[in-house]
Amino acid sequence: MVDTRVLSFGEFQQFLSDTLSIAVGALTPEASFLNDLAVDSLKLVDLMLQFERQLGMSIPIEAAWEIGTVGEAYDYYVNQPGNTPA
Repeated sequence: MVDTRVLSFGEFQQFLSDTLSIAVGALTPEASFLNDLAVDSLKLVDLMLQFERQLGMSIPIEAAWEIGTVGEAYDYYVNQPGNTPA
């Protein structure tokens, strides 16, 4: 089911927590997916699939590799056409 409204940062953290099985408290804006959260390429692919399934947006693979932190991922999400933060 695609969620058509824009998530707040807290809701986005919960989405990441559910998708990646990482505690919400670890998902700070500065947290690096690779260095701090140990998100490997398989988890990254799953995350991209969940973005599409649950949030209705796709992330080009080139952009996915450029997103390094939780804050950058949220900024990317919010800055998609038609989105404004909750």
